[in-house]
Amino acid sequence: MSTVWQIYNHNRKQLKNDLDLLLEAAHAVEWLGNRKAPLLLKPNLVVSKSASEGATTHPEIAEAVVEYFLDCGFSDIAVAEGSWVGDSTARAFEVCGYTDIRKRYGIRLIDLQKDFFTEKAINGDNYKICSSIYDLAENGGSLINLPVLKGHGQTHISCALKNLKGCIPDSEKRRYHTLGVHGPVALLNTMIKPAFALVDGLNGDPYWEEGGSPEKRDILLLGRDPVAIDSYACSLLDVDEDSVDYIGMAEKLGVGTAGTSASDIIHLGPRPGNVKGQKRPGSNSGSGKIAGELKNLIDQLTEQRSACSSCFGNLAGALRDIYAEDPALLGPFEKGSICIGQEFRDNPPESGKTGIGICTAGGKGKFLRGCPPSKRAVYDFLKNDISGGF
Repeated sequence: MSTVWQIYNHNRKQLKNDLDLLLEAAHAVEWLGNRKAPLLLKPNLVVSKSASEGATTHPEIAEAVVEYFLDCGFSDIAVAEGSWVGDSTARAFEVCGYTDIRKRYGIRLIDLQKDFFTEKAINGDNYKICSSIYDLAENGGSLINLPVLKGHGQTHISCALKNLKGCIPDSEKRRYHTLGVHGPVALLNTMIKPAFALVDGLNGDPYWEEGGSPEKRDILLLGRDPVAIDSYACSLLDVDEDSVDYIGMAEKLGVGTAGTSASDIIHLGPRPGNVKGQKRPGSNSGSGKIAGELKNLIDQLTEQRSACSSCFGNLAGALRDIYAEDPALLGPFEKGSICIGQEFRDNPPESGKTGIGICTAGGKGKFLRGCPPSKRAVYDFLKNDISGGF
């Protein structure tokens, strides 16, 4: 089995010390290439939101990793990311605090949305990878994966394996959803092989990729095997590992080993039960229960068919905002009455259903254009629908 190192960070002032302890305990520097070769950090900056909202990697974690490996003698360090379709990586770098890291340490920020791409043939199909990532191994460089431990409205979780989806062009992100997401994500991890993953489990949103319902967990994880990490992530998020198809697919492709057990975890520092007055990280709260029930409601109201993450994320965000105003406002929508996804291009929504996104434009019912439509546009559209404005 594969080892996963874990430490609880209850005091953010000690975050750098805890990260240093993780990296030292795992001898992580030995997993990297030549110190003169490029070293890329790949955080999760899927949206332009502060890490406090539970969607993005804390800049303090990236900064601590930069400091650690600068001290180890690495001189060419950069942060590389491609935010989801419809958002701007440049804006995410600014909002999420990474522009400040660049200024303090003189590192580079690589916007993968603006990068060239390289094609790799697998099983008769061509897969696109951003060239800055693809060329890294050929240049003797190393990639460090810095995902967030969080939920996902479509794949149930997002952690080490899925975080690499930010390393492909926007057009490829759309295509992955037409292919079912899970299979392409598993294959992607055979093409891109980070040296290790260091997981931000401080306060990820256990329900939504785009955040909004953060839950304090205070966990940091480190390991070389992304399958083992995601397997363990499922247990931390109380998600059935078998429901996350790409984990089993990646294991079959030889990416790593699933079925992570307690014996595979090396705990560093005090554990929650040994910290006086510390509430168990990730324990269910009243607000968490409500967020879970709302997620189930949104799943019931929507019919997804190969929807892109950003499009579905904006729909889910709009529905959450409407629910927050008054849950009864969602009453007029029946089960599966809101359609979204690329498969509706060839099989348009039936009459009487509501379509979200340009892919639903061929139906006889109401639809909202956009690729993706913004959360505000979806909110206004649905509120108008509720009020009978169509």
